[in-house]
This record gives sequence, structure tokens and C-alpha cells, in this order.
Amino acid sequence: MMYNSGRDGWAAEFRERQPEVAMATIEQYLHNLYRAQPDFVYSVSRAFVRNCLTPMLVLPDDTAAHAYQASVDIASLAPNAEINVYPWREPPELKTRTIARALNFLKAHQA
Repeated sequence: MMYNSGRDGWAAEFRERQPEVAMATIEQYLHNLYRAQPDFVYSVSRAFVRNCLTPMLVLPDDTAAHAYQASVDIASLAPNAEINVYPWREPPELKTRTIARALNFLKAHQA
């Protein structure tokens, strides 16, 4: 699904701006992004996440593009990850708390 969406939507818009990039290059990029490790998140492996020391705040979702289980796995594997409650968009006061948490997280981890 995500591969096709990237190829059929994003790639066309990208090629309008960057016509020198061959469609074969874009298809290889999309393959590496979405199909090379289909059991986890695109672009990184579980081993990478396990060794990633960068602080991260995980806001779980449960859509085709952002599976809930992937969020839980990332939060469990990454040594400096914090996970937010899910769902976090509703009710409005929970969304407000989530925004405050994200701002506090960013302030706490400024370079």
C-alpha cells in the first residue's frame, strides 16, 4: 500500500520538480523504504533502533501507515524512548496534555 502510494502519488509530484531523477531510481528508493524490512518500520532495522541512543518520543497511532505495534516495538527497543498514551488526539484535554508533553520533551533534549 505505502509503496504504491509513494509511486503513484509522491513520485509524480517529485518528478515534476526533479525530472532528471529516473523512475527506476525512485522505485529502488521506495523498495528500500517500504519493502526491504516489511516486518518492522521502513528505513531502519530492529538492531538499529536497539542501538539508537537518540532520545525519542513515540506517539502511537493505528493506521495502515503507522501501525500501533510498530510504535510499541520502537518504544520497547530504543533505550532512550518514551511512549505516549494511545489514543492521544481525543478528548481535547488529552491532546492538550500530549502537546505539552511533546514541548517538554523537546525542551529537555535541546542540544
